[in-house]
Amino acid sequence: IISSFILSLLSLEDRKNLALELLNEQVIQQRLKLTHWSVITGQSAQIDTGYVAQHLASLITQISGQAMRGKGVDLIDSSEIKAANFLDSLDKKGATAPRWNFTAVTKEIMERFLNYEKIYLLSMDLNTKGKFRTRMWKIDITKHHILKNRYIEWMYKLGYPKFNTSKDQPSVNFQLFPPHSGTDEAFARHGNGRSNGFDKLKIPLENTPGAELVFRADEDENKSIIISKFQNMNY
Repeated sequence: IISSFILSLLSLEDRKNLALELLNEQVIQQRLKLTHWSVITGQSAQIDTGYVAQHLASLITQISGQAMRGKGVDLIDSSEIKAANFLDSLDKKGATAPRWNFTAVTKEIMERFLNYEKIYLLSMDLNTKGKFRTRMWKIDITKHHILKNRYIEWMYKLGYPKFNTSKDQPSVNFQLFPPHSGTDEAFARHGNGRSNGFDKLKIPLENTPGAELVFRADEDENKSIIISKFQNMNY
């Protein structure tokens, strides 16, 4: 209740400034600190962007989170938030493949995806100049027919068969791959084109019904973060 009240009082400019402070403190400075420890420990400097994405989504939408850590809705209006981080995420082969995961442990949870009007997808990567970039898209599955139709296809090909045949407690995971780092791509990807999988599909994240860019921030030459997109959600 307190968070909802505070968020409602913040102006658009207030929320922009707080978003800049959040990214500087929890991403830029945190990565620098972890890089120091990486030299000593040999561990990754990758940060957990999931919670950063939730804080950022609340600043953009003025909708509070559930005020606790753990399972449950990400925003109190039942919105979902997913984060993908390209930064410091190389595997042993030198590749990086972050993704947005939509996991379901029951048929009902799997089917609920089709009713989401507000899913926020965050990607942290590098722009075409090799500088830090953060983008967030808002997706309305009920209006995004390309994504909706692919999900239905996936449900009937992989989801339902697993739930219907597994004797254990099954779970299924619909995965979307975000735009490639270092490009101006504005679409997610699904399908590997293999005979036993799904055809490769580009799923637009902007300029299409049910998908819009609501936030973008880039690091400039002076290592300052510049916000070029901050959608006033008008909730």
